[in-house]
Amino acid sequence: MSDYIIVGAGSAGCVLANRLSADPAVQVTLLEAGGRDNSLFYRMPAGFFALMKSGRGNWNYESVPQAGLNGRTMYFPRGKVLGGSSSINGLVVSRGNPGDYDRWAQMGNPGWSFRDCLPDFRKLEDYPEGDEALHGRGGPIAVTRSPLAAMNPIARAWIDGGMAAGHPFNPDVNGLTPFGMAQMQGNYVAGRRQSAAARYLAPVLDRPNLRVITGALVKRVTLRGGRATGVEYFHEGRLQSLSATREVILSGGAINSPQILQLSGIGNGAHIRKHGIAVVHDLPGVGENLRDHLSISVKQRITRPLSLLSSLRPLAMAKALGQYLLFNSGPTTVSALEAWAHLNSRDGLEYPDVQIYCVPLMYNDHGRDVIAEEGFMATLNGLRPLSTGTVRIVAADPATPPAIDPRYLSEPEDLRVLRAGLRLSRAIISQKPFDDFRGSEYAPGEDVTADSALDHYIRANAATLYHPVGTCRMGVDDSAVVDPALRVRGLDGLRVVDASVMPDITSGNTNFPTMMIAEKAADLIVRSPG
Repeated sequence: MSDYIIVGAGSAGCVLANRLSADPAVQVTLLEAGGRDNSLFYRMPAGFFALMKSGRGNWNYESVPQAGLNGRTMYFPRGKVLGGSSSINGLVVSRGNPGDYDRWAQMGNPGWSFRDCLPDFRKLEDYPEGDEALHGRGGPIAVTRSPLAAMNPIARAWIDGGMAAGHPFNPDVNGLTPFGMAQMQGNYVAGRRQSAAARYLAPVLDRPNLRVITGALVKRVTLRGGRATGVEYFHEGRLQSLSATREVILSGGAINSPQILQLSGIGNGAHIRKHGIAVVHDLPGVGENLRDHLSISVKQRITRPLSLLSSLRPLAMAKALGQYLLFNSGPTTVSALEAWAHLNSRDGLEYPDVQIYCVPLMYNDHGRDVIAEEGFMATLNGLRPLSTGTVRIVAADPATPPAIDPRYLSEPEDLRVLRAGLRLSRAIISQKPFDDFRGSEYAPGEDVTADSALDHYIRANAATLYHPVGTCRMGVDDSAVVDPALRVRGLDGLRVVDASVMPDITSGNTNFPTMMIAEKAADLIVRSPG
């Protein structure tokens, strides 16, 4: 028996386990379907590429066929290990913009404006270079800004090329506006990834009131009289149960949290009944409102060996690994993502709606197919997509992946923004700072210029940028799943705390906003018990 059961030891669950177990009078149990993996690939910043290629620590989901992407299914990776996606992602620190959170508040969620969320962002962060009014000092997650002087020449040309194209330099992309060309901020320091597992969970594992159970696949939340009483989960081949005296908190992310609710009989009653599950609480919004960032790249050949291609050769990789293990130095101690841009696809926008990374390598299929030519990619996404999709169970078995249907490009505006992003990227690459090493365009190719041709390229090649949110949306209307205190509407003792509660997607990467949500939720749980 525990006071609190947290389901999912990802970016949010690790934060909650730390904060809630800080009270020695409270018993906390953290359940994680994945395992404890101490491999160095989870520690070193450059390890994310190897993790992506191998699928290690990953649910390795696939979407359903996407009509907007020529019927293709999408590889849909999500973390399945202590730390969740914070242990396998690209280490990008991004808050989005203040308007994202002000919009949440305007949608009927008091307490979630940027002014309300800023203290929680500052609480989780240790970023001495930032303005202290906006950035934290001494928080669990150390943040490093890629230094201009040590940048790969491709990354430096990206920033200089953007400025030559008329875009401003932005010294702090996580300040009051992300607009312009910028150095990347990453959650790594001194050659170590700053995952939620490493920085929130590992330091408190010796607390006697915190129990962590890995390899625990939750079957359902148990309820009685409209109140969550615990969970049932599979562990080491046996179905086990655990009771919660205060609350059950789902932190499985935008895919697994709605899946668990539906398996528990909470969601759209008509859909749940199809799978032989008794409807406990009809809540139609569960699994709806799925939003994600869709990405597409300009792939650019270069005439000099400046990319990371040579570093992927066996001898170079062995040398880099040795440097890391022996001296904590070398190319694996930093992220390969050093420069990016946040730009406007059209005039009249308060905040940018296109995000573009400079990636010093060309590849296909999420890095699992490296293109054996010197080059780089301008990988971009629309920041505020209008297309929404669903996550729905297809069986009563928790081991059966749910049907993930983002419905990419179902809204025409999303296609227009991506098309504009390709043109913005090409305009930057055409500038003088690239003249010394610019080769021919690998993809989509210089002859692909018309709207229709660019649209065809996008539909044939776009892929997820790994930022699903919104499937247990926070709000006060009938389609909302949780209230502004993140309590499941109509039930007691049950909350959802993860990216699924976002009423709309943030204008950037979602890992830091998810940890911010968990920091705020920890206070809400203590102040307003469910």
